[in-house]
Amino acid sequence: MKIYRLENPIQRYAWGSSEGISQALGIPNPSGGPLAELWMGAHPSAPSIALRRGERVPLDVLVAENPRTVLGSRCVDRLGARLPFLFKALSAGSPLSIQAHPGRRKAERGYDRENLSGLPPDAAERNYRDPFHKPEMAIALTHFEMLCGFRPIGEIIANIALLAPREKSRLVDRLERSPGLVELSVFFYGIITTEERLKRTLLDRCRARVERLFANNSVPAGSEAAFRWVLRLMDSFPGDIGALAPLVLNHVVLEPVEAAFIAPGELHAHLTGTCLEIMANSDNVIRGALTRKHVDIPELVSVLSFNSEHVVPTLPERLSETEESYPVFVPDFHISRISLREASPMRCDVSGPEIILCSSGSASLASGGESILLARGESAFVEDAAGNYEITAAEGEATLFRARVPEIP
Repeated sequence: MKIYRLENPIQRYAWGSSEGISQALGIPNPSGGPLAELWMGAHPSAPSIALRRGERVPLDVLVAENPRTVLGSRCVDRLGARLPFLFKALSAGSPLSIQAHPGRRKAERGYDRENLSGLPPDAAERNYRDPFHKPEMAIALTHFEMLCGFRPIGEIIANIALLAPREKSRLVDRLERSPGLVELSVFFYGIITTEERLKRTLLDRCRARVERLFANNSVPAGSEAAFRWVLRLMDSFPGDIGALAPLVLNHVVLEPVEAAFIAPGELHAHLTGTCLEIMANSDNVIRGALTRKHVDIPELVSVLSFNSEHVVPTLPERLSETEESYPVFVPDFHISRISLREASPMRCDVSGPEIILCSSGSASLASGGESILLARGESAFVEDAAGNYEITAAEGEATLFRARVPEIP
């Protein structure tokens, strides 16, 4: 059997929701504490466990035993002898930090630099925990809100002028005169490193201004949710300049099935809701605000792309009667959504490693005369050596997500 049921580690970060993943995927949470992320993959810091002929094998160990059988020679030759993607379920009970992930070259250099400095691999002040880049995509399972990417520069200037008219000249006059990437980076660095006394004054004035706009029903049309997030972030993170991020970053709302791609160097923060995330197999996070964890502003600014444009939610494109594919243009991962009826099995041709998650109903995965049954919230790993397999809804209907590498010619 080349398909293995997975037991997946749970990350109980403080920002996690106690109910979100349980409600979306049926995964129990008897302790009632935060259940922030469910990891499905082979990252060495928290690998899934593959159930193989009665033994429990960490997935990174299973891959390392015979990478060309497990991953396929084409995957190994192109992406290395490691599972190239990490699949997660994530639920935000409170906002996550404002953060970005590095591109490939920055990750390699940053990882080497921190190693040479003698920084322990698990040090709290470490930015680079591995030498890999981290593009990712978030797919909503519930109503999901996030900040992602810089707003168009004109919107940033208008928002600052509205909420901080006394500080407009100091904050955005240069950006208004020269609305490009360089001045946007200068503006961002200036506002996020605002001196403590000026920061308190700016936040107090902005809060009073937002409250007055709501009291007078004069919040700009279409911006109500973003302006309410300014107040919520001020309450949750007193004194943190990151509370002004909804004025500067796009406020993105995803409904179930909708997705947003987050490129390396894209500033973002998840605010509320439950989603699936598919990403390159990395745990590199560089934070800038809204957190008690390590913040490194110079390093964060050095990885940012400073693209400034609206983010439009993405819908999957239909591949067949049963499968829809999300458009992702990176070599590390591909993800699709499978909708099955009991009488309509789906044949899957394997061209690299896969992880299958059952998000509703139940389904069987069959290959080589053997099969395993996945209930809601359960997942399986498929070796490249499986060649092909068949998915069948066990009763009625089933929905699954299929994470894999793009087809490699």
